[in-house]
Amino acid sequence: MIIKGCRQCGKTFSVLEFAKKNYKHVVYLNFFENPDYASVFAGSLDIDNIVMLLSALLGKEADFETGETVLVLDEIQDCPEARTALKFFRIDSRYDVIGTGSLLGVKGYGKEPKSVPVGSETVIDMYPLDFEEFLWANGISEPVINMLQKALDTETPVPDALHSRMKQLLLQYAVVGGMPDAVQTFVDSKQMNEVLRIQRDIVRSYD
Repeated sequence: MIIKGCRQCGKTFSVLEFAKKNYKHVVYLNFFENPDYASVFAGSLDIDNIVMLLSALLGKEADFETGETVLVLDEIQDCPEARTALKFFRIDSRYDVIGTGSLLGVKGYGKEPKSVPVGSETVIDMYPLDFEEFLWANGISEPVINMLQKALDTETPVPDALHSRMKQLLLQYAVVGGMPDAVQTFVDSKQMNEVLRIQRDIVRSYD
């Protein structure tokens, strides 16, 4: 599986939370922060060989148990050979693999792998928070959101107090946006100067 999105869209956090809740062991590699990890995939892509090298490299952090381990390959675009290895992991089937990539729609996978793992990738696109998710982050409960949706569907008004609150939140969403780091900073601090700093950092990273 490949999770595609920008570096600030929260994909790594989401993937690791999912992995921790659903697997006994999580083996994590970040090719952007640690380019040396790419050497594991530079030679033989035999799964036993890869597992042996990862165990030597990561020590206790690399616990491989059949059906209980997921390998998370973060920023996989920086190691095309790891993308090729997805086919061999699928055929072997002892361990699940989740790859994440930043700006894949813009950069692609950088240098293309020698062999594209056709049929071995399920690609999921991640996007910034939409307005409903922004409401969740700001503590608006599901029953309230359902009531708003029903009012929208039936074109009926909502109570003035709720309408006023929603207008306020919509304005805040228009300013803060949906990038998880910016939203979380706004929720925690309500300091727009901090939100603007994060937004500027995101723009600079795209540049």
